[in-house]
Amino acid sequence: MDNSRLQELYLGDQKDREQVYHSKARVDDLSSRDKLRRELVYEMMSQGALKTPLDLYHAAVILQHGALPKDFLAAHRLAVLSAVSGHRPARWLLAASLDRYLVASERPQIYGTQFEFDEAENQYRLNMPIDESSVMPAEKALLDGPSVPERLKQLNSRIQDGGAKK
Repeated sequence: MDNSRLQELYLGDQKDREQVYHSKARVDDLSSRDKLRRELVYEMMSQGALKTPLDLYHAAVILQHGALPKDFLAAHRLAVLSAVSGHRPARWLLAASLDRYLVASERPQIYGTQFEFDEAENQYRLNMPIDESSVMPAEKALLDGPSVPERLKQLNSRIQDGGAKK
């Protein structure tokens, strides 16, 4: 049976990501909510409360919105466990969490899943550097992620469609 409290935390995390935050105060509020969710997830992990592939995925998503490399590495571990347990959406998350961990550790990402907002141009761009030399084409296909151009289009359409709330 899926962890209902964790599902509530996940839904709150996703709701927070329905908009683009432009003010420091709003970003700080989001960071505070993210920190509280992460603390609760780590507590659930220590209590053995993540039981299902969906629980692992929900916890991984929350930790993916962390602040430190250890958060992203924990997100990666949970996404891998969720994916190998059969939860298909976790495939892309295992790539994204590894890339985020690498970027946070000042290393090149390998899957091209991490983007950053360019305020001067009011759009997202790929976070560089990227080193795809060790990634097999079949590997990327297996991970079910959008291509870099597709993901850029998704992210930038949120801005262009008025998804920004100040």
